[in-house]
Amino acid sequence: MTTRIVRVGNTLTVEIPEELAEQAELAPGEPVEWVANGSGSIALVKQSSSDAKARKRMTLEELLEGIPEGAEMEKIEWGPDRGAEIW
Repeated sequence: MTTRIVRVGNTLTVEIPEELAEQAELAPGEPVEWVANGSGSIALVKQSSSDAKARKRMTLEELLEGIPEGAEMEKIEWGPDRGAEIW
C-alpha cells in the first residue's frame, strides 16, 4: 500500500489509509512511536496499554502514597540569598 508524506506547518506527516488503520486497529489520537531500523526504513509501533498506563498523569495523592506520614525531607543548603527572594 502506497501513501504520501505531507508537510503540515513545520512537521512532516504520513497519511495512513483508513483500511490500513482499521487492520492495525489504530484510532485518531492513539499513542504510537516511530522506530528507525538504521537502513533507511522506519516502523510505526503501537504502544501497548501497559506503556500508556506507565505514562498516565498521576494525581498528587498517588504521588504521596509511598511517603510515610510525618516524614521530612533532608534540608539542602543552597547558599546565600541572591536577588529579591523573600523567605
